[in-house]
Amino acid sequence: MRFDKLFFERAMDDWREMSQDVWLEIVKNKLQTSLGFDRLETLCKSGKVIKVKFGIDPTGSNIHIGHVVPMMLVNAFLKKGHDVSIVIGDFTAKIGDPSGRNVERKALSFEQIQENMATYKQQMGMFVNIDDAHVCYNSEWLDQVNPVELFSAFQTINVSQAMQRDDFRKRMENGSAVTLAELCYSVLMGLDSVALACDVEVGGIDQLLNFQQCRDIMRAKGLNEEIALTTPILEGTSGDGRKMSKSFGNAISVLEPMDEKFGKLMSITDEQIMQYFSCFAFMTNSEKVELQEFISENPFEAKKQLATYFVALESKDLTIAEKIRADFERKFSKGAIKEEDCKKVELVSGETWFEVIDKLNLMSKSQLRRLFLGNAIRKTTEDGSKGELCKMDKTAEAGIVRVGKKLFINIV
Repeated sequence: MRFDKLFFERAMDDWREMSQDVWLEIVKNKLQTSLGFDRLETLCKSGKVIKVKFGIDPTGSNIHIGHVVPMMLVNAFLKKGHDVSIVIGDFTAKIGDPSGRNVERKALSFEQIQENMATYKQQMGMFVNIDDAHVCYNSEWLDQVNPVELFSAFQTINVSQAMQRDDFRKRMENGSAVTLAELCYSVLMGLDSVALACDVEVGGIDQLLNFQQCRDIMRAKGLNEEIALTTPILEGTSGDGRKMSKSFGNAISVLEPMDEKFGKLMSITDEQIMQYFSCFAFMTNSEKVELQEFISENPFEAKKQLATYFVALESKDLTIAEKIRADFERKFSKGAIKEEDCKKVELVSGETWFEVIDKLNLMSKSQLRRLFLGNAIRKTTEDGSKGELCKMDKTAEAGIVRVGKKLFINIV
């Protein structure tokens, strides 16, 4: 079964004629939790154009694919023809979303925020039909909020309610500070929702408490409280259960080359395959069952289809993704070696294997010695076939050598 092809074609299709029941099923399969989903069903079946809010703070210049997960849900609304506002939080970035933080975020300067914002639209546009959305900046209305209006919003949230957050409690238990600005963050988010009069807000599950407080503020302002839809937090590639994060070294940057993304997706555990498919693909209930069975029976093939689908999603071209898959299989599955994958070093007559490899300074002498003693260095042909072992004190010869599992050296 080609799930990569099925999901890619659906991602590229026009959804405006898709039945509401199928669309709602696809949306529901992308959620971790929701507040008011029954009202979303009612709005959809009424034919109303739904106003959707998705906010992102430019607290860094690069995003990783974990940030893309809620964007896929945003795209589901765009493809169905709904009214989506992507809110760049240039005002709230000065405070920083405290969700999931064990320390206070450092305040960003205006220049840093502007620099980060410059890359956000381009990175989001790789996965979201951003030209079909309204991109706005919350400084447009928050700069205009007067103190009376601001304190009126503060009165809708009590301190004990704000301090229910696990991240705040843990920080206080550890003796770390929680600032008043952080306590007010969700109030500013609520004012964003009021300004846009949105029907729906989309974000990760870590935003649930913020969304609940947005709903309170909207209700206090006489508006219908927003429907809150939250997506799962993507686990990192290391498979240790921790969320994807650059600080954990388990992230895949949106800006990485596609072949590197493919390789990193191939490194996830078999247990993570279904979660990654669910986060990035659009699937019905029956397809979800079939996919789970397919993963159980063919995990390696399922992982390759996942990586192929993700790369196709980014490139908007399944042929490009299939070529990257073929290159991966040729390099790692079938063992063939491309010259550009090899480190190159010149052989001086009489040098030993140890001496010629050590010239590249790829590792310490003790590490290299351990690899030789562990029989981890051997001659290799261009088709990847293993040859005889290289002994460190023997005279080296020209050719391709495999060092460990993935390092190839072309000795010329």
